Amino acid sequence: MKPIKVAIDSAIFIFCFRSDREDIRPANMQRLLNHLSGSPNISLLVPISVIGESVIECLRGEKESAGHDLDELHELIDFWGTLNLSFLYPNALAADACYRLVEKYKKAERIDYRLTDTDLVHLGYALAYNVDYFITTDTKLRYYVPERANLCIINHEEAKDII
Repeated sequence: MKPIKVAIDSAIFIFCFRSDREDIRPANMQRLLNHLSGSPNISLLVPISVIGESVIECLRGEKESAGHDLDELHELIDFWGTLNLSFLYPNALAADACYRLVEKYKKAERIDYRLTDTDLVHLGYALAYNVDYFITTDTKLRYYVPERANLCIINHEEAKDII
């Protein structure tokens, strides 16, 4: 049986250390990732764009006093080291998927302001690498997965069902 491919969004990592949301407890988020990482049936994947966004979020917070800081970045790096992660790197398929998503949702005649550029890049990586699940707190991404794709966008609560 081939492993289930599960990609992680940057917010999931950020929420491992701090959350203002009542439905998200950092200890539970860390526990979820540890369980996913330790499952022999799951391949835990991280688009390199997610790593970049997580680092930038911590560095930006350091300058803007937005909550995240350099200490949190160090905690995050240490946490990544405990997980069995594989990284999704840029390639021609990822570039093409990202380009097509941007063309569809960011062109002047049909701009969708609910999506950020990083949302589309993370989604493009997941599509290019034929990921089965993409775990995010940003559930609006469900509406932007092409019909023919097998990618399922799930939140942290739904992710418990695949362990």
